[in-house]
Amino acid sequence: MKKNFPILVSLVLLTACTSAPADSAAATPEPTATPVITPEPTPSPTMAVYDEVSLDDWKALSVYPMPDYTFSAPHKPQPQEQVTWPEDGTVRLCASWNGSLEEAAETFGIPEEELQAMNPDCAWDGRYDDIRLQVKPYTLPYNNVVTVTVARPQWDNYHIKFDVPASLDKQAQAALATAYAFQYRYYGMSTGFYPSESVDDPRGYYTSRAADGAAFVKYSDLDSFLHTVYSDAFASEIAGGPDAPYIEGEGDSILFRMGDRGSNILYCGTLFTEPELQPDGSLEFWQLSLQLDDQTFEGWGGEGPYIPTDAFAKPVRLIPTESGWRVDALELPN
Repeated sequence: MKKNFPILVSLVLLTACTSAPADSAAATPEPTATPVITPEPTPSPTMAVYDEVSLDDWKALSVYPMPDYTFSAPHKPQPQEQVTWPEDGTVRLCASWNGSLEEAAETFGIPEEELQAMNPDCAWDGRYDDIRLQVKPYTLPYNNVVTVTVARPQWDNYHIKFDVPASLDKQAQAALATAYAFQYRYYGMSTGFYPSESVDDPRGYYTSRAADGAAFVKYSDLDSFLHTVYSDAFASEIAGGPDAPYIEGEGDSILFRMGDRGSNILYCGTLFTEPELQPDGSLEFWQLSLQLDDQTFEGWGGEGPYIPTDAFAKPVRLIPTESGWRVDALELPN
């Protein structure tokens, strides 16, 4: 069966923790267009093409009750509070990378020798923290987004509203927003479900068990939810895989290892390049994490305005299935 994919023609801003006001005094600059780094389509077996799946049909797939969603009308992106777009609309384009420069070159579609030439002093310190991806200033995109509100009473989320590309269909928008909501609370910033209890006979670092009243108590519910939102590969990275933070315990319980990390204080917003259909049927685009200059930043709460100077690129990927889009690659922007 053929699937009617939406026309993908714009570049879109996602703001991870603020709602989108209808009006704003902040003016949106109209920069001169410059080339945008986008994923290079690579030949691969073509995925099956499926009919579009409705939001309700997708939600009904999960044994675990899915969140409720509300969607705003498409609107222009707005800067976060105290943040102002760069006057000329440009920033420095770069990336943090856990792999080799060769792998980074392949991922970002840049010849390895060119990437090395742009980063002569880039040193490995467990990761590459600041790889330059483009010599010329990078022009930021300012195109329509949709704000998705993710409502799940059992989740103690502090992020509930997310801007996502307006060109995605509603089911894809909901899956992407749900992935952000879940990862902010239970996978990216911290791991673990609360309330919890200590395990009498822990399996290595898996010392805690989700208790009654937690967002997820049964492993089967967590597994069903994850496979409704994520690809099989990504779901196993979160639960059940070799180094996943969640595993199945006795009696369908959830064992986990606790973990927390701080956020990037320089972070001030997120942009997307426009999703592009790949030869294998997937959608790929870049998440651009906007950051302030670490040499001049003195802390939030000052007079401002705060103006981003850098955009850090991360790949995002959605894959099609018979039961809707699944998130296959996504990292939190901060």
